[in-house]
Amino acid sequence: MKTNDWLRELPFVLLIALPWMVFLYLADSLPAQVPSHYSISSNGWVVDSWMSPSGFVTTTTLVTLFLYLVMTVSAYFFPGKLPWLYYFKLALILFFDAIAICTIAGSNMDITMFSNLVMLGSCAIINGFVFWLFKYVKKVAKEPIFPKYYNIIWAGTHFIITLPLILIIFSRQNWVGHRTIPQAVLLFFAVLANLTYNVKPNRFIGIRTPWTLADEEIWRKTNRVCSKWFFIVSLAGFVISVFAPEQWIPRVMIIVPLFCAGSAMIYSYWLYKKRGSM
Repeated sequence: MKTNDWLRELPFVLLIALPWMVFLYLADSLPAQVPSHYSISSNGWVVDSWMSPSGFVTTTTLVTLFLYLVMTVSAYFFPGKLPWLYYFKLALILFFDAIAICTIAGSNMDITMFSNLVMLGSCAIINGFVFWLFKYVKKVAKEPIFPKYYNIIWAGTHFIITLPLILIIFSRQNWVGHRTIPQAVLLFFAVLANLTYNVKPNRFIGIRTPWTLADEEIWRKTNRVCSKWFFIVSLAGFVISVFAPEQWIPRVMIIVPLFCAGSAMIYSYWLYKKRGSM
């Protein structure tokens, strides 16, 4: 990195150290333990794990430091190609700083409000990352799929990411069941399979095995055939999730992606071997 690039990184050093500054300032008045994890119960959010203030600040600092290093190294290897990564990194570190400071300093804070705000913050940050990722892929992949279909997949991904977080917030009103999220995911798989029927060869969207990437004809046949299989299997999984006992649903959520991945690997390899024997 150039000197001015390193200067841009200096604010992150202060932000990563900020929870420690607050901890040292309030050290004499802090409780022996602070909440470190929350879970949902029939009565709403409850604290189910505790930690010392120093331990909690240490944990959040390690997490923010790890995220900072990963994204800084990524930007180093793709200079100028990921300008949005700087601001995403800033948002993540501010988010974890807010969690750490509110936890150690907010002894009288409302647990439900704090937890819901954390979920909303997570939702915003994750959706921001997905938005810029899809935007980047659309720019560099040279339209591997029809723009309309790509945008539907883009919007569907945002929906699948947002749904669990929103449902968790409203879980106290019993809006969350063991079926809702799996059903949404399975329907999304079915839509995704239908939209990638004619996807062009690329390294971002579609069935990307060593054999499909090595041969355009194998790519075309594999994506056309397997997209039909994936659509049928995902739709069948959705129907099962509606009518079957709840204990079946985790099995369905394992079997469907395993079938899709396994069948794509086997079929593309079979085409590759068949083509090689001609």
